[in-house]
Amino acid sequence: MLPILKTYGATAAIAVDPPVSNVTIGDTFNININVTNIANFTCWQLKLYFLKGVLNCTAAVEGPFLVGPSGTFYGKIITNNFNATHGELLAYATLNGNFSVAGSGTILTVTFKAVGVGNTPLHMANIKLGDEKIPPKDIPYSAFDGTVQVNRAPHDIAVTNITLGKTAIGQGYAGNINVTIENQGNYAETFNVSVYASLAEIATIKNVTLTNGMSTIITFTWNTSGFSKGNYTISASASPVQGETDTTDNNSTDGWIVVTIPGDVGGDFENGHYDVDLYDAVKLLACYGARQGDSNYDPNCDIDNSGQVFLFDAVILLSHYGEKYP
Repeated sequence: MLPILKTYGATAAIAVDPPVSNVTIGDTFNININVTNIANFTCWQLKLYFLKGVLNCTAAVEGPFLVGPSGTFYGKIITNNFNATHGELLAYATLNGNFSVAGSGTILTVTFKAVGVGNTPLHMANIKLGDEKIPPKDIPYSAFDGTVQVNRAPHDIAVTNITLGKTAIGQGYAGNINVTIENQGNYAETFNVSVYASLAEIATIKNVTLTNGMSTIITFTWNTSGFSKGNYTISASASPVQGETDTTDNNSTDGWIVVTIPGDVGGDFENGHYDVDLYDAVKLLACYGARQGDSNYDPNCDIDNSGQVFLFDAVILLSHYGEKYP
């Protein structure tokens, strides 16, 4: 499809095309940077700013307008986290050799992904359009920015967060995994939510109902009976609902939990060494009596997952004291 080229009068112009884009969250789409009514054109540069909470810039490709027998020198720098609020694209090109072009055409095509609902300007800054002189002289121009409106998808369920209650669970005991689900669409939805330890399904909760625009936290309790000792990557998924097209955010992976010897509350897990020794006993005693919500509560030391570190946890640790694996 040929780019849409607009005439802005006798003065050269540079413009975002289309001037207004309406897209759905999760969409990937292109915009062009066009020049019109330009003569003796040999080089350009610009910066393009956008709200990073709304868009993510994924690519920037030189357009076909500025061409010559020897080609061009083209470069770009994409910075999606330019500052606290904005992303930035810096792009530039110059003809190789003693040539120039005239007329109208596309100098840059930028690809974005819509990552958040909202409206963002596509603001061009530090624009330079240069003529054929050496060194180039500035070509006068008028600039026309663009805007992008990102809308909610009609149907869109997302797993937005996974919080692990423990990083270590004694084999045969339990720990909690909190999964946050958000309905980012426009309708109430009913769906299933599953949580996994590596490739093994821990549990599925069926027929979760969530009204549009709302979120909920679902707590799964993982009983590790039957699971081998080792590190498990924790993930969660929400089943796609009818009419949902943005399904990439229906799945999320976040962190790992080690299944270990009961009482091994803080060992050298990364290197596959599991044991219950003096350091574990000291760690448990340091938070003995603490309840969930207390500043000194350590969920790994709450071996029986009762919500407090108490006598039964100490008894479990002592009954396995001195054990090692492998």
